[in-house]
Amino acid sequence: MDDLKSRPPTPVADGLLDLMARNRDFRLLWWGNLISACGGWFTSVSVFAMLYEHTGTALAAGASLAVRYLPGIVFGTWGGVLADRVDRRAVMLIGDAVMAVLALAFLLADSPAAIWLVYPLTFASAAAGFVFQAARGAWMPSLVQPQEYVLYSAAVQVNGLLFQAVGGLAGAAAVALIGWRWAFAVNALSFLLSLYFTAKVRRGARRGDTSPDAARGWAAFREGLAAARGNRVVSALLLLEAVFCLGLGGSITAMTYLATQVHGLGEGGVGWFYAAQGITGAAVLLLAARRLKRLSSHAKLVVLGWSCVGEGVFTAALGLPSGVGAALALWACAAAADVVYGPTSMSALLDGAPNAVRGRVVSLWSAVATASMGVSALVSGALLDTLGPALLLPALGTLMALPGALWLLALRRGTLTPPP
Repeated sequence: MDDLKSRPPTPVADGLLDLMARNRDFRLLWWGNLISACGGWFTSVSVFAMLYEHTGTALAAGASLAVRYLPGIVFGTWGGVLADRVDRRAVMLIGDAVMAVLALAFLLADSPAAIWLVYPLTFASAAAGFVFQAARGAWMPSLVQPQEYVLYSAAVQVNGLLFQAVGGLAGAAAVALIGWRWAFAVNALSFLLSLYFTAKVRRGARRGDTSPDAARGWAAFREGLAAARGNRVVSALLLLEAVFCLGLGGSITAMTYLATQVHGLGEGGVGWFYAAQGITGAAVLLLAARRLKRLSSHAKLVVLGWSCVGEGVFTAALGLPSGVGAALALWACAAAADVVYGPTSMSALLDGAPNAVRGRVVSLWSAVATASMGVSALVSGALLDTLGPALLLPALGTLMALPGALWLLALRRGTLTPPP
């Protein structure tokens, strides 16, 4: 029954604004995610400010990123199994409530003696977030038509980027003007508003395979893994993501170091880099989404490869001596290259993941990314304190560009053929 209710009315939307105007349920979930993303970026700026205030080391910031990413390995994959077996909407509602409580709990870490609480709280928040995202990633695509998958992914990415920009700037301003403590309250409120919007949506494929003979637990996970391995494009995407994110996680750690230690932007300096990334990325996606939707499957995969190469080159260039303006510009250029990766890769992933296994395949994708980013963030935090950004950033950029170049080579040789 869910599948019969999962398709929005025709005709197919032509662009992002058209999709938002036509599709009420998608729009409601989009708004909920937009608001919670704003609060999340407030907290990101505040956590970095709190860690640098109480510890003063890049390793502490890198460790917080690692702790944020690593729960995706276990909780993200388990969340994918859960999303294919129970009501995805219910998982999202419970997740929002749990994350609201945890957001306020960060205030308990506000002292040098209690700063260690940042790490278990970050872990718990991330774990709840990964389960939430697995349910959302399985349910939300069913509210659009397959021809609109690129627009779906672009819309989800735009809401994060827009409030990354606003949240980054607002977070930086809040830290500078009134301190970072209030940002945690704002984040808690944002999760409650997200819960409200999600509760108003009932349509779509809210369950995967719930038949009595459906695999459970470890068997269900292995079933999802087999589905990913059985699709050449999906398995290649997982490999590309694993290597690319070894560079991406470290680049975020390096960015916090550049903002606070090299360019002296103050406790809220990270917010300026987030704002440059969000504004640039949202503008590029709003302009490019319609064109990306009209590309052939093969052309989308070509764009994906060049996105990795471009972001790697700009990330490597951040290691060159420069002023704060040039650093912000290079970070924005890297964001411009990065944002087309999401819609093109997600479109290919969803094409290879039917509803019955979608939660597991999408969460596997997320687990691969977060594992690589977590390791990279932790190692890069340690290396920044000894090597500095001038040596580390070119190495990180190479890790991002190289898999993109190999991907393009595979496409050129015909060894990686997308479905028609």
